[in-house]
Amino acid sequence: MNPPRKKKGSAKKTTRSKKTTKSKVSLKKRSVNASKKDVKKQAKLQEKIISKKKVLFTEIDDEITTIYDKLKKYKMKNIYIVVPKRAILFQSIVNLRILKRKAEELKKNVFIITNDTNGMQLANRAGFSVFDKLEDSEHPSLVSGKLADDHLKISPLEASVNSFEDDTPTRLKSKKISIAELIRRTKKKSKGSSKKPRLPRKKSGKKRKKEKNRYVLVSPNRQALTILVTISVLILFLIVYIAIPGATVRITPKSDTLTVSANVTLAEAPSNRTYLDTHPTNVIASFPVEVTMVKNTTYYTTGKKFEGKNATGTITIINTSSREWPLIEQTRFQTADGLVFRIQEGVTVPAASLTGPGKLDAFVVADEVDANGQVIGERGNIGPHDFFLPGLSEANREKLYAESTTEFTGGKTITHKMVSEEDIEAARGKMESELMNAIEEELKIKVVEMNREKNMELTLLTGQGAFDTGDPVITIPENIQGQMIESFEVKGQMYVKGVAYNHNELLNILRAKLKLSKNPEKILTKIDTESVTIRLVPIEEGDDPTRQKITATIKGIEQYEISPDKEGGRRIIDNIKEHILGKKIQEAENYIQQLPSINSVSIDSWPAWSPTVPTVPDNITIDVVESL
Repeated sequence: MNPPRKKKGSAKKTTRSKKTTKSKVSLKKRSVNASKKDVKKQAKLQEKIISKKKVLFTEIDDEITTIYDKLKKYKMKNIYIVVPKRAILFQSIVNLRILKRKAEELKKNVFIITNDTNGMQLANRAGFSVFDKLEDSEHPSLVSGKLADDHLKISPLEASVNSFEDDTPTRLKSKKISIAELIRRTKKKSKGSSKKPRLPRKKSGKKRKKEKNRYVLVSPNRQALTILVTISVLILFLIVYIAIPGATVRITPKSDTLTVSANVTLAEAPSNRTYLDTHPTNVIASFPVEVTMVKNTTYYTTGKKFEGKNATGTITIINTSSREWPLIEQTRFQTADGLVFRIQEGVTVPAASLTGPGKLDAFVVADEVDANGQVIGERGNIGPHDFFLPGLSEANREKLYAESTTEFTGGKTITHKMVSEEDIEAARGKMESELMNAIEEELKIKVVEMNREKNMELTLLTGQGAFDTGDPVITIPENIQGQMIESFEVKGQMYVKGVAYNHNELLNILRAKLKLSKNPEKILTKIDTESVTIRLVPIEEGDDPTRQKITATIKGIEQYEISPDKEGGRRIIDNIKEHILGKKIQEAENYIQQLPSINSVSIDSWPAWSPTVPTVPDNITIDVVESL
């Protein structure tokens, strides 16, 4: 039997169908390849459009080298630098130009964010793009996508949180499936499903016996259990080591003494009422205080009249020189105690010879008073003594001197107090001194009376030149000089004028001056009201005498404000935690101690045996201790 012949037409159709199938497959492959290329192009475009960013916060004292070192660490093209007010970077345009050149060398786009007006101008001149740093809202140019090379969103960030955009395209780790592969897998699944399903085997006529359920107790593996317990203990120990240890850092902010001065005018209220009604700046109303002082005092005389007798005796004058030594009448000879005796007639002491020094005996009489002005009297009755001549030089005193071998006798002490000319002058000077010393006290008493009468709180203005005084009038009894009396009365009188003002008003002016003068990063912890000093400005010719100008000075204590509620304090605390994580206690204390805002630091770790600071920031507590 002959096999059936194939038709020519059907063969051609089969060949055409195969060609058509091949062309369709090739078209599908091309479309798949084209789609792959489009996906890659879109990914590249997306990577170009979405560029990474970095927001870098700087400190006030960061040098340009510090900022440059930070820029080198980051691979991002666009970096936004947040610079605080009064930063060192803004002290010179040279710093900014150097930073601009270094950024261009690193091929980075650097933008400046600050609210320092001077810094904005310098940064613009240096070629930077500058934006305001706003606390409550973002700058329009940063969020609207207007920048040509950076489609970013920037929102105010904490100094410790600098993150990248999470929506950048990422490459999948699994292999991508092409359309052709997907078609082949679909065909395989469809072919497998066309096979006839296997029919279930017929159950045998014999009924299988139902197996009874059996419960078997298996003893645990001791080795596995030991490993499990060991791993659990290690994990628990690791959790305890990381999570439980803590540290308390007690820091005392650095404090400084702040001294400020203010020029204030004290205008007398009665004469400057219209002027005071305008409430001029740094002007306080003052009130004149006038007193006529009267003083009485008793002066005790110091003059003495000697009525006793002077001691007498004989001395031997010794000359060790090679020449005769003539002495005139009343030549003085003095003891080491200051007792003075005089020869009564002129003598010539012979020169020394081979047998020894020349000697001569002379009669002497004690003076009424000694070398110190005290009455000699009975004190002149001395025994054997050595004498020197106070009128000679030191060299000649060794050549000519005297000595006595017998006792002096006849000295008696009888004195009476007498008013001398020196007593009168001393009494006058004492009264003037008492009047001058009593001026301030008398005027303060007058101010107390004014406060009580007018219900005011005035304080007396004190200091050099604060009081106007008249000439003192001193009265001493007439013809008193030479009288034998022990004391006499002295009377003094003097007119004085001062100025009183409200001291609280002056303190308010000085407090306001302190608050304006303090560092913005510090707070005033103490205002020493007891440290107020006042210096009067002399009234010059042409000035209004009813307006006294003064310069008042006050001291206060300012210290750095390290508070987590404030931006500056939070930045300091975060900076401290960031740099001491995992460090040894002593190393961490040394780092904190060298910070310009810290005066002293101490770190207490828990447990006590822990030698390092925890590695978890939340386990570190920072307590701010106010300085005393």
